[in-house]
Formats: sequence, structure tokens, C-alpha cells
Amino acid sequence: MRRIPTLTILLALPLTLALSACCEDEPAGLSEAREFYAARPVEERPKGGFQTVPEGLPDLRAATCGGCHTAIYDEWRVSTHGLAWVDPQFQQEITKSGNRWLCNNCHTPLLNQMEQWAVGLDENDVEKPRYVPNPDYDPAFRDEGITCASCHVRGGVIEGPTGAATPAHATRKAARFLDQTLCLECHQAVREYPGKTFTCVFNTGEEWKAGPFGKAAVSCQSCHMQEVERPVATGAASRRGRRHFFPGAGIPKFADKAPPLDQLFPGMDVAAVQAETALQLTLTNRAGHMLPTGDPERFITVTIRFVGPDDALIKEEVLRIGQLWEWWPAPKKLDDNRLTPGESRPVSVRRPDTAVAWTVEVRSHRINGEAAAYHGLADYPASRQTQKLEGRWEVAEAPGEVVVP
Repeated sequence: MRRIPTLTILLALPLTLALSACCEDEPAGLSEAREFYAARPVEERPKGGFQTVPEGLPDLRAATCGGCHTAIYDEWRVSTHGLAWVDPQFQQEITKSGNRWLCNNCHTPLLNQMEQWAVGLDENDVEKPRYVPNPDYDPAFRDEGITCASCHVRGGVIEGPTGAATPAHATRKAARFLDQTLCLECHQAVREYPGKTFTCVFNTGEEWKAGPFGKAAVSCQSCHMQEVERPVATGAASRRGRRHFFPGAGIPKFADKAPPLDQLFPGMDVAAVQAETALQLTLTNRAGHMLPTGDPERFITVTIRFVGPDDALIKEEVLRIGQLWEWWPAPKKLDDNRLTPGESRPVSVRRPDTAVAWTVEVRSHRINGEAAAYHGLADYPASRQTQKLEGRWEVAEAPGEVVVP
């Protein structure tokens, strides 16, 4: 049986490093870890750095934030951010390489969350890190993945888009919540690792900048965090804010934990026109980046089916949109037919002579079947349907009758 090479994906890696200044009572080993990470390329540094607990709060855990920010906490718990560490696919992938310290930088962005900190590399090999233990390690905090503090705590202060005052803790307005800055710390990271079977190819930020949304300064939040009017915290006045589902493609990591369907924003619009001899499709990328983007294993399928008068399947054609990579002996992109931002792509599929009806099903996929099987993810929700269209051609009811479509 052919062995499928390990695919290790490096996600959310930063453009800037938020490592707090040294403190007299900082944990043992933190200074050495800071020095190591500061010497590494920006793609290899922890996004959130090490953060101190704001005065008035007992800890940095999202569960604590949820005591007052109930609605936001409930959204985050089923989000891709909230499940970033416990994601079964991620957990399988990090067992197959020694580069786990790289993956930790995005799936648990705060040094506070990590069980151990990298302080060096043997033979300058990213798969041979030297570690020191985190003396304050809390497994429950680690399991929160991309937690509230990853984005909102800096220098012992809760930061946000408004900086609204509260007696609960110190607050401060930060401009990074009002544009793409915060998102691109995670979603723009490109780095090669010669001699390794993994690479970092998350180019969403550059895709966005080159497209119409980037040129018009339409922020990531505009699509990925829907606006809502509500109290931000218990007892607070209602005001405009944003949802924290971060649905992305909307493929759940667990069957029972997913944002509601009304929070999803299908990036691809599909239009169908019936011609006498063909079905004419137009696939349009409405997203501000390539479609799909991010993880190179993601892809979209458009399945066109034709049936006859007895509803029997006559013809099925599947279009695959995405990247194709070879991972062994070294990562190499073989093909890329993704939709560029704003692109409309015409597709014509010939109609079988006896076809009377058609359906078009669009699905977004996180991982293909072969890779899922290799990782032991048989029950993993690897895809979801995003659209379904259907139609019929008129059929003559009697011999000799002519019907114009």
C-alpha cells in the first residue's frame, strides 16, 4: 500500500510579534524563549506573545470572558478559531512531524497557552527544537485555541475597536481591529523549508491586496464577521458590533459544533442558463481573495447531473477548483485553477439528447478522501454543500409536437 506523505500545514502566522516586555516575576524560561522567537523569521513567531492578566480578571481564559460577554463567547465556542487546537485534522497532522512548535504559534497563539516553549534548534533543524517547560501550563487554556486574549489582550489591557470604558477591566482602542491588520497577522504567511515535506503557503493577504476588495480597503471583517446590534456585555447598552463565528467556508470541525447557516457567505456565486443543447454555467468569485484560499488542500467541486424521463442518471460531470500539490519528496505545486477575486468563469456542459432535468451541486472541501483516510478521519466532516440549483427542459407531450425551449 502506498504511503501518503505527511502534510503538515502551518496556519495563522504573524506579521508582527507582540512579546511583552520582561517582568521581574516572569516565568522561568520565558526570557530564553523570547530571545529565540525574536531571532526567528516573523512567520515563525507566536502571534500573541506572552500576556499578563488585566487587573480585575482572574485569568486569560475565554471561559472567564464569557461570564460577561455571553453572546460573543457562545459564537466563538463553535467558531474555527475556538476549535483551532482541538480540530481532529490538526491533531492528527501535528503527530507526524517534529515541527509542532511552528504549528503552536497559530493554533495556540499565546505563549501562556503552550505546554513548552522552543528555545533553540539542534543542527538548525526546525524539526529538532529544544524546549523549556511552561511552569504555568493550563491544558484547558491551551484547548481554547485562538482564544479571546489572542487578539484582545496586550500589555495587561483589553483592546478592541472602540475602547469603551468598563469598571470590569482596563480597556483601550486599537486601530488593528478596524482594518485588515489583525487578520493578516494570521492569514499571510509564506515560507519554504528546503528538504522538508511541508511548506507555508498562506497567501490570503497578498491575494486580498491585489484584488478589488484590497484596493477599495474593504476589510476582512466586512464578510467574515457580520454586523449586529446588541449589548456587548451583560448589563451594557446595545450598540453596533460584530459576530464572532468566523465561519470561513463553513465546514464544521465537529458535526455538532458549527456556525448557523445564516452566518455563511458563499464565496462563489453560481448562475445557470438552459440552452437547447447545453447547460451554461457562470462561476463568479465574490470573495476578496482567491477561491478557495488558505490551506492548499482545500478545494471546491461543482457536480452537474442530467437525468432522463424516468429520473435515471444519464450523465455526471465534476469540476474541481483548487490547487494540486505533490508533497513527496518535496512540496511542489502541480496545478492551480482557483478563481481570482472578481473573476467570472463560463462553463458549458453538453446536454445529453434524452436529458429532461439537471442539478448543479456545489461543495466546499477541507481535505480529500485519500488524505482523510491516511489520518484516520473517516467520520470527519470534510466538506459541506454550499449551493444547489436545478431545472427542467420542456418535453413534447405527443409525437410530432414541437416545443421551443
